[in-house]
Amino acid sequence: MKIDVVCPLYKADEYIDNLISSLKRQTGVELGSVVFAITQSGDLSRVINAVEEAGFTYFTLPVEEFSHSLTREKAIREYCTSDVVVMMSQDVVLINDDALCLLASAVNEEVVYAYGKQVCRKKTIEHYVREKNYPDQSQTVSSSDVEELQLRAFFASDAFSAYHRPTFLRLGGYDGVHMMMNEDMYYAKKVLDNGLKKGYVAEAVVEHSHKLKLKQLYNRYRATGVWFQEHSEFDGYKTTDTGLKLAFYVLKRALASFNVPVLFRWLPDMTARYLGMKKGKKTKKR
Repeated sequence: MKIDVVCPLYKADEYIDNLISSLKRQTGVELGSVVFAITQSGDLSRVINAVEEAGFTYFTLPVEEFSHSLTREKAIREYCTSDVVVMMSQDVVLINDDALCLLASAVNEEVVYAYGKQVCRKKTIEHYVREKNYPDQSQTVSSSDVEELQLRAFFASDAFSAYHRPTFLRLGGYDGVHMMMNEDMYYAKKVLDNGLKKGYVAEAVVEHSHKLKLKQLYNRYRATGVWFQEHSEFDGYKTTDTGLKLAFYVLKRALASFNVPVLFRWLPDMTARYLGMKKGKKTKKR
């Protein structure tokens, strides 16, 4: 199976070697175009040399021109030719050598967008959040599931996802909308609105985690709140499986394993998320 891969890079010196070696180890797929969108910051020579030596493709762009939506779309439109394009972020770790194959194999002309399972091995709050958001059971979602799942129906992650490229182009990609987050959710809604399906592939696993300070966490959720404020197409959907449920799931799991560091972090962490989201949603639309 021939696939293309797109991965944005930013200050990627510590990631690039493992990223390239893990891509080259993948089995069950033929790598067509592997495209790195490199945001210009500092000395890029080491990263560019590694990409060139691997025989992969890249393009660079100024920091002010980077967009999570439009940069990915540029890569898909101008550098990819395969029917299936896998999206990755630079900090994901491909745990198994068949991860790309398992994810890409789930994409076809009906299930046109799919994302894989993300895990965090360190027993932090992020570990339990990933556990909740990425269950062990695979799932296919269509427009008929939206009423039951509400906002959860559109959940996806371009940290590790796969697009059916012909459909992406036919639907107009991200509609020319510049987004610095949630472009995956935006596109997932577009897929379902057009009578197509979104898939979750629990067998395709990557390790992915962040270590954020409370201020960073607050700012991240504030930005998420602003995004929802700016995208009124999501206003009519309930958050049936987020927020308070997630907080108490994390608490329950931390208590069960007597994870003392998580128990101490739990209240300030969840408070930062709540207050950030609340503040962001109160921001006036531009």
